[in-house]
Amino acid sequence: MNRKIQKALGFTPLTVTLLALSLQSLQASPLETTVELGAGLEHSSNALKTSTGERSELEQQAIAALGLNYESSSVIAELDYITRFTVYDENTQSDQAEITGDASITYEQMDDQLYWTLENNRRNLVRDRALANIQSNREVRAITTIGPELILRPSASDAIYTGLSYSDTSYDDSDQQNSNSTGASISWQRSLSEVDVASLNINYQDVKFDAGLGDNQYYRATIGYSASLSKLSYNIDVGYNTSQRESGGANGGYFQAETIYLSPSSSWRLAGLHELTDTSRGGEVGDFVDIGDFYNSALEVDVFELTYLELEYSNSALCGACLFSAAVLLQSEDYEELDNDSDEYAFGTSLTYQINSLLTGGVLLGYRDFSFKNNNARDDYTIVNVGFEVNQTLTRQFSVVYSLGYEQGDSSASTGDYDELRGGIWIVYIF
Repeated sequence: MNRKIQKALGFTPLTVTLLALSLQSLQASPLETTVELGAGLEHSSNALKTSTGERSELEQQAIAALGLNYESSSVIAELDYITRFTVYDENTQSDQAEITGDASITYEQMDDQLYWTLENNRRNLVRDRALANIQSNREVRAITTIGPELILRPSASDAIYTGLSYSDTSYDDSDQQNSNSTGASISWQRSLSEVDVASLNINYQDVKFDAGLGDNQYYRATIGYSASLSKLSYNIDVGYNTSQRESGGANGGYFQAETIYLSPSSSWRLAGLHELTDTSRGGEVGDFVDIGDFYNSALEVDVFELTYLELEYSNSALCGACLFSAAVLLQSEDYEELDNDSDEYAFGTSLTYQINSLLTGGVLLGYRDFSFKNNNARDDYTIVNVGFEVNQTLTRQFSVVYSLGYEQGDSSASTGDYDELRGGIWIVYIF
């Protein structure tokens, strides 16, 4: 593997070596793999999302997706990456190649006692939330983490989890956000019954930025409770977290909770979080339903307080051949030094319908409201998305996807208003 490929994947030489060794051990055993290839054309009526001087664009795209799952007595491996190449015929933006996705490998060195984990995730982020969400305002962030976990079991009901970690965070363009961190954690967990567990947890991280600005030490102490029933599962962690820097410190309460309800035809998920984080890691609020990503970067280094609440729902029994999904998100970011404090509300819903054995149709609607606090001079905005999609199966491996979408942006400044109509056609091949 050459260095260019290493950089494209976001792996350090150490993690590349460990991943290669792990994959070598997997080659002797069957793997569950999925490979998808796609190529398509997509036309935009307003590629730069501007209020005046709209420029149309024809985008040529090629996508390769790789999925891998493996589990043995000592190794669990999961990999899911997408490689995307985009060529802009009218040169409204620079041609782009990117790799996004996730990978994790867990190796059990000592039976049910000592584990090593290697993880990598790559996300395409919005750099400045106040500017239009176009390619020139996005970049890829890669986070690679490696570390051991030791489990001690002093009794049948008690377990002590201790862990060490090293993480490397790198950005394609925002070099000032590149950082590394070393961490340690310890957690005492006690089984109260066959279905519920209580815990005491302590976490520490030492974050250092390559630019030498914004270094911080992060501490968190919480108590937790989790339960797993036949249809309902939930967990909650409550405690205190603090971040210490040369310029000062920040501290406050920590809260994380999630509950999931599953029935034969529907599912509910409610999750909330309140914590201190920094701009290199950003606000990771999970995958949202069909309304785009909520990952964001920042142009400068700072610590901020993140609060969010999200609700997701899906149902496959509304009609005989359809799937309905909906999600709502509330998010707030409060920065220690930067004037970036913001509130965000978003809603998304989608409905897919199996027309016949070879034809599937879908419609989605998304709404996002983003506003800055503290009389910030930057513009607030709302975005509405409406999309339609038809998937036509040609053979067992080949399918054609037709898409049509409309997006409207409404800004507190008239110069930020825009309309965009997009339409595309794709050919997809699944191995």
